[in-house]
Amino acid sequence: MRRFVAALLLLLLLTGCALAEEPARRALESTDLDDLEEFAGKVAPELDLQGILEEALRGELPNTEALIEALQDRLCAAAKDAVQSCGALIAPALLLAVMGCALPDHSGASAGAHFLILCTLLLGVVRLTFSEMEGVETCLVRVADFADAAAPPLAALMTAAGMTGSAALISPLAALIGGAAENLLLHYGLPLCRFALAMAVAGNLSDAIDLGRAYRLTRKTANWGAGLAVTLFTALTAIQGSVSAGMDGVAVRTAKYAVDSISPVIGSGISDAWDSYIGGIVIAKNAVGISGVALLLAAGLRPMLRTAALMVAMNLLAALMDVLGERRAARAAEQAAGVCQMLLTLCAAALTMGMILLAAAMAAGQNLLS
Repeated sequence: MRRFVAALLLLLLLTGCALAEEPARRALESTDLDDLEEFAGKVAPELDLQGILEEALRGELPNTEALIEALQDRLCAAAKDAVQSCGALIAPALLLAVMGCALPDHSGASAGAHFLILCTLLLGVVRLTFSEMEGVETCLVRVADFADAAAPPLAALMTAAGMTGSAALISPLAALIGGAAENLLLHYGLPLCRFALAMAVAGNLSDAIDLGRAYRLTRKTANWGAGLAVTLFTALTAIQGSVSAGMDGVAVRTAKYAVDSISPVIGSGISDAWDSYIGGIVIAKNAVGISGVALLLAAGLRPMLRTAALMVAMNLLAALMDVLGERRAARAAEQAAGVCQMLLTLCAAALTMGMILLAAAMAAGQNLLS
């Protein structure tokens, strides 16, 4: 019986040493990444997911200068798109200003022409804002899809390392992100943005109608709701992460102590191989997390930059109309910029929750290596 146990321990030792050669690479090869690769193909076909994983396994990150250049290119492209889109608003804005200077009394036919030009300008503002709403809606759907695609491989790697507590935490958090992105931000946040845009237009068609208070209330509701969702998600992740980290530490260290207690010599060798195996799993898990960060940025960076550029353009339009004396058009453009800020808040809230999920997954198991 003793010979059998010694042979079994020797076999485990040799297996552990083999895993210690490239444990992280073998862990990734045995993990199903099909859903994550399919998501990468939909969101960013130009992104080399396997290349990012390989660089992360070697401890390398993309060049900072290259990242800054890519960000500048995307920012310039977003600003260019916003300027081209707002080009259709220049003609009615200037015509409105000319009419205001030439016919300041706004009586009779001049009042009707002024109102029609104002409606044309506001219609262009609505069209531009609605186009950005579609991009933000796509971003929210993609964040929910990303949570569903990233949770299984992360949970599988954690389970392979014995971190069952953290593995059980990932799936509920991913489901919570999907529910928050679709049920809260998409089904409630975006309708509030549309409602605020409608009030921005309707409240500035005439001086007799003032919807400013209702607009501000709607805007605060959307912004505070998104901020509250992120705060609660962060608190829940921190609390459950602390509990699961304690459970993982107890489980893994108990297994390691049991192995060390078997034999003073063979047990120590198996313990070293086990540490190498755990380290490889942690590296593989972090590589998946880094690739997830890249995918989230690819999914949300473009709509956020486009919306931010449109918000700046609307504020500039509001300043121009204010200087030219068109108060109603200026207020409408300023409130449309506020709607763009609401859209940015919704998109940033969804991306933040996704980043928190990846950060919690990457932080899990770090105390097991000490």
